[in-house]
Amino acid sequence: MASYYRRKNGTFCIRVSNGKPGGKQELVSTTYKPPQGLSASAAEKGAKEFAELFEAAVHNGMFTPGRKQRVEQINPFGITLADFIEQHYYKRIEMRLSPNTVRFYSAVIEQCLLPSFGKFRLCDISSAHLQAFIDYLATSGSRADETQTEPLSAATVKRYATVFSSVMTEAFKMGLVEKDVLHKQYIEYPKIYKKQIQAYDDEEANIFFEGLSKEVPKVRALLLTSLLLGLRRGEVVGLMWSDIDFKNNCLTVNRSAYKIKGQPQSVKMPKSRNSVRTVYFPEIYAEALREWMDEQDCDRRSAGRRWNEQGFIFTNEVGNMINIYLLSELCSKFEEKCGLRHLKLHGLRHTCGSLMLKNGVDIETVRSVFGHESIRTTQQYLSSYDNAKRSAAEILVKTITK
Repeated sequence: MASYYRRKNGTFCIRVSNGKPGGKQELVSTTYKPPQGLSASAAEKGAKEFAELFEAAVHNGMFTPGRKQRVEQINPFGITLADFIEQHYYKRIEMRLSPNTVRFYSAVIEQCLLPSFGKFRLCDISSAHLQAFIDYLATSGSRADETQTEPLSAATVKRYATVFSSVMTEAFKMGLVEKDVLHKQYIEYPKIYKKQIQAYDDEEANIFFEGLSKEVPKVRALLLTSLLLGLRRGEVVGLMWSDIDFKNNCLTVNRSAYKIKGQPQSVKMPKSRNSVRTVYFPEIYAEALREWMDEQDCDRRSAGRRWNEQGFIFTNEVGNMINIYLLSELCSKFEEKCGLRHLKLHGLRHTCGSLMLKNGVDIETVRSVFGHESIRTTQQYLSSYDNAKRSAAEILVKTITK
């Protein structure tokens, strides 16, 4: 805790412990000079407030012992949003967010936040600035592409606003602002109208499944992983043979492939803590995997010394994991071949979840299989089958009117 005392000349000496870097406690100090004309009590109050600021500056690395610095420079409340982001924010979020999320946050910051608020001091930013930011994003002129006249969707506006809130929350955690000012209940966002998820019905799912029997082992195994197990795209691509337990017909999801533009494809931990999970599969899927395993052995022999053994299940002709975008391309081509309406690859995950719930699997089990953090995410699959819900209503009437 910071301490201070008043000198004979009216200034205050502020002292703060900087820990024990060499085994010996290090004290750092600075001088606070009250404005002229203040009463003794007002001067002491100012010294106390400044002591708290100085302590925050020392503990957050914004003060360098032994270097002369002006009072204004060590005041953490005086740092601008741009300087805070460059010096502190990116380092903090890179430790816990996925590379793709950091890339998204960086894009929003560079394109939207810094041009408007970069020169603002942290201490001057209020919820009014967040509201102005939201209102601007909701207008048609907020897009970087001037040819796009449509305003950003309500969901996108909220995602962008979340980045602004995240920056200020980190500043609050570091003690650089007194309050987490952007987490206010009265912030108004554009109303989000949730779209119904896109999934295949029973007949379409059957056509999709039957069509896979005519595909090569690699394509069949890939698309069955999405349809029967509901894995996310990155989770499918990141699977390794060591994750498969053929004895118990289950696999472990503990990594996810990702790709950042201009960088090699790599793997990371799955989306969330709940995404690390065990998923059981039927024998028909085990057979598809074994068929692909035999086909992969042929690829391995053909490649010879060019084969790069890494243990991934789904590989290219030289043993590297497949490109993460290939799975989406294969799905689109297969849908067209079968005469099915186009669904994004993620639609197979939606189809898997919807079919499970429709056929009696309890929602908590589906949540666990899919690795959802919240049961609310799983509940979206309940709305996919309106015909089934209509039938349920008719069945009830027939039962009570007998």
